Amino acid sequence: MNSFINVPSFNTVLNDEARKHYLPATNLLFALLPEMMSRKIPEANVQQAFILSAVLQLLPDLSGKRVLCAGCFEDTAYEALCRMGYPVHGIDPQTDGHDLASFVAENPELQGTYDLVFATSVLEHVQEDESFVRDASHLVRKGGHVVLTCDFDNAWKPGGALPPTDVRLFTVHDLEDRLLGAMDGCSLLDKPDWGDHEADFHYGGCCYSFATFTVIKN
Repeated sequence: MNSFINVPSFNTVLNDEARKHYLPATNLLFALLPEMMSRKIPEANVQQAFILSAVLQLLPDLSGKRVLCAGCFEDTAYEALCRMGYPVHGIDPQTDGHDLASFVAENPELQGTYDLVFATSVLEHVQEDESFVRDASHLVRKGGHVVLTCDFDNAWKPGGALPPTDVRLFTVHDLEDRLLGAMDGCSLLDKPDWGDHEADFHYGGCCYSFATFTVIKN
């Protein structure tokens, strides 16, 4: 793999600068999945481009590694990794009937066996977000990673306007305190700068951002 793998920050906001940085990864997604990518919102593709780049940077040799995508239906990062020949396991209520909670409950022997768990733009749709990240942290082994993206607005408060199908928008407090605090034995992979960026994505009558949230299991 080439320079598109480079991830300068694992805990940040994906804005226009990031869209330019990850353009080679976005182009790869279009080359591998032209029909699926044609259905996507162009400005939102940076999330899958980040996830693809992050997985390949954290696990440059995926042979023999265990990777799980939670929410794989129509996830172009997951589909691209599969097309590239990487052994990524995907779960989704629309494909195999499993959300992360049911998958963990039905497969207790898999706790601590994954090198990386990722979910692209899933967390904002999950009612029990703390349980979701806790389950993800239980699945990864020591030294493994959880890589997520989510809808972000540091000024958002419960009851505020939301994009269609979102349960919430996330804030710095949600990510750094509430969610990280719910994950067993995990720490942020690098210093976050979520609060240093202006929102730039307009959808469903809302203006918000895409945040990345990446932790390592200690």
